[in-house]
Amino acid sequence: MRLITLGVGAANSPRYAPAGLLVARRGVRVMLDGGPGATASGRLDAWLVTDEWAELRSQLRRLAAERGLHPHAGSFQRGALRIDARPVVHTSHPTFGYRIEAPEGTVVWAPEFLEFPSWARGATLMFAEAAGWERPIRFAG
Repeated sequence: MRLITLGVGAANSPRYAPAGLLVARRGVRVMLDGGPGATASGRLDAWLVTDEWAELRSQLRRLAAERGLHPHAGSFQRGALRIDARPVVHTSHPTFGYRIEAPEGTVVWAPEFLEFPSWARGATLMFAEAAGWERPIRFAG
């Protein structure tokens, strides 16, 4: 399994492209999050996102549509690669992280959360940010 970070920033970051991860295993390629300046070249089998209401949702839809994909929060499995969407406490609407399982190990992609997700325990590697908000982010409307 190969894990390639494509951006380490946030939406509208003046320095870094939005955080994204390409998961590749035996010809299967899945993009997690990302956005303008943080997309994988070549074919993708799926594009999963942690927040379907994110600021980048329109840009992600456009980028994914160019590849015949629809970015969504959900799970994916092909062969021995399994990527499961798991809930995280972060905003006032459903937000997710991903538990990635393959024979090579277990990886967690949880770029934002308020409370450490119990489903992440025992992972071989975790990509996380958790910038220290004191409370969940609430969106007006």
